[in-house]
Amino acid sequence: MVVKRPVTASVQAPAPCTREAILQAARRRLAAGEELSIGAVAAEAGVSRQTVHAHFGGAKGLLAELAAEGLAVPAPDEPTRERLIDAAVRVLSQPGGGLISIEAIAAEAGLTKGAFYHHFADRGELFRAAAQRISPIAELQACLEANEDAPARESLVAMARTYYDFIRARADLVRNLAVNSTVDPEYTQVVMSEIVGKGAPVIFAWYMGRVGRGELRPINPALMIQMLLGPAFMLVVMGTEMLDEMARRGIQPAIQDPEAYVDLVLQGIAADPTPDPNARPSIS
Repeated sequence: MVVKRPVTASVQAPAPCTREAILQAARRRLAAGEELSIGAVAAEAGVSRQTVHAHFGGAKGLLAELAAEGLAVPAPDEPTRERLIDAAVRVLSQPGGGLISIEAIAAEAGLTKGAFYHHFADRGELFRAAAQRISPIAELQACLEANEDAPARESLVAMARTYYDFIRARADLVRNLAVNSTVDPEYTQVVMSEIVGKGAPVIFAWYMGRVGRGELRPINPALMIQMLLGPAFMLVVMGTEMLDEMARRGIQPAIQDPEAYVDLVLQGIAADPTPDPNARPSIS
């Protein structure tokens, strides 16, 4: 009887020529501004991902090797996808941006169209990711928490100012996202859900809490939210230049005077509104 001994696989050190092939592939991709992920470099070098890991221990090790050669490499904590999203936000934040091309975004990120399509199926997918950067939810929640015990008027003024300042700083970005939605109407819903959809429930919860306290009277919550957020969208539609020109001509936009605007709103939703002595009598 012949007893077969188990075959033990010998572990060999990675071949030096393979290591150099991986480095050459990484250098080519770096020079072309393309992605330096393990998968992309492995495909370029014609080896497996496991082989790249065997030589360099992962993406960080590969980047460190390239940096040791004096090459400018992207930071390991700045993935290519995030670079593209950041670049899209910068390009879309420019006044009068109009329709934004993939080439313009890739160039702003210092990458190629190939790198773009590695991370995003199309421009609309990237814009959806950029839209998620403009949600005011964190600012609104912080404002409401800071004014939890303040009177309704004071809390509304703080909320309005917070939201208006947030949108004013991003008016061009919001407007350009809206313009570019003409080529991808589907993601318009994503833009609106980030700007309004996430903030509206927070505002509505605050409002219903004040109704419960007897400070405000119940009305259609959609009207309440539109009254509060309307001036911010006027800014987006008209642009900061137009509103600034209106102010120079003595026409004070609501966004420039949130106190007066909130007082006007409160005349309609206060539980016991103070009658305006100059108001015309209502006709029943």
